[in-house]
Amino acid sequence: MPSPAGANGEEARQGAYRRLRSSPVEEAESATGKLCSKGTWGLLAMLMSAFLFSFMALLVKYLPLFTTFEVVFWRSIFMSLMCSIWLGHRRVDPVGPRGDQTILTLRGITGFGFMGCFYFAIKTLPLSDAVVITYMAPVITAVAAAVLLREAWGLLDALGSLLSLAGVVLISKPTFVMGLVGVNAAPLPLYGTLGAICAALCATGTYLLLRYARHLDPFVSTNYFGAVSIVLSPVFGWAFGETWHMPYGEAWLKLVLLALLSVLGQACMNVGLALQTAAKATAMNYVQVVFAFIFQIAMLHEGSDALSIVGAIMIASWGGVALLKEAVRGKAVTVTSEGAQEALPHLLEGTPDVSKTDGLKHPLASKV
Repeated sequence: MPSPAGANGEEARQGAYRRLRSSPVEEAESATGKLCSKGTWGLLAMLMSAFLFSFMALLVKYLPLFTTFEVVFWRSIFMSLMCSIWLGHRRVDPVGPRGDQTILTLRGITGFGFMGCFYFAIKTLPLSDAVVITYMAPVITAVAAAVLLREAWGLLDALGSLLSLAGVVLISKPTFVMGLVGVNAAPLPLYGTLGAICAALCATGTYLLLRYARHLDPFVSTNYFGAVSIVLSPVFGWAFGETWHMPYGEAWLKLVLLALLSVLGQACMNVGLALQTAAKATAMNYVQVVFAFIFQIAMLHEGSDALSIVGAIMIASWGGVALLKEAVRGKAVTVTSEGAQEALPHLLEGTPDVSKTDGLKHPLASKV
């Protein structure tokens, strides 16, 4: 039968083990679990955003009689109306928190720039090419986030960036590059390609602003986007010599649906960017490339050449890079946590039994 002193010593060791086990390791596990849960919701939100935006891009193709900034204007009218109704229902101040108006206005300007350039590219280029070139944005975002937001940037990021840039070359097929490699291919319209690249730059600005101000309500942000676009669309339409006309018939339905998809897509994108890193959240949007190819073939009955397909795969490789990085990072966290748990019992095996010491003297004191 063990002595009371021995029992007390065993209880002391077990108590120490429980205290150590439940402090940093379990807290880290709990925090990791919460982050994984938020991260999963963030990726799902970005996936839904990709589908909604790709369907919205398809609708622009079905509005051939409307000029670029005319579509932007009408979409923004309905988008702002929907956001205002929803914000009023929730009793949220549409002006936003005090001190955030500058960021919200800048977000509106970058959003307007993206929408105008993207719609112009869609009207000028094949749907899949316009979408793919625009989705250089995650590459630019990752570089800018590393510089401005101090997010990680490594060898995989550099490799993904090079692949994406090479993919843009294959899709756009500039004559001087194709001539160097001896390939005869019809280049994409220059202005349409530049429009898609400018859309990517504007999207980068939007992503970074939303990452910086992730505390903002998604619908307040989207409402600013709509309000700024309502003001700027007529100005740019006049500057580019567009002729506007009043919508009629089913065009009204398409414009309302365009705005609805935009509101839902923007909300999902804002949520995704708030719950994930800028690089990984935007990488999930590469699924839009797949949707664009499906819509182009099934709905628009337009094909795509081999160079464009290879280029799209190269650009979409950035999504694989982001997922690979996240998997490696998650594995490292898991191994570290499990290793700490396994090490604790072995470390505690050397915990002295206070019942076998002479008074308060530590057993190692004899070595001093």
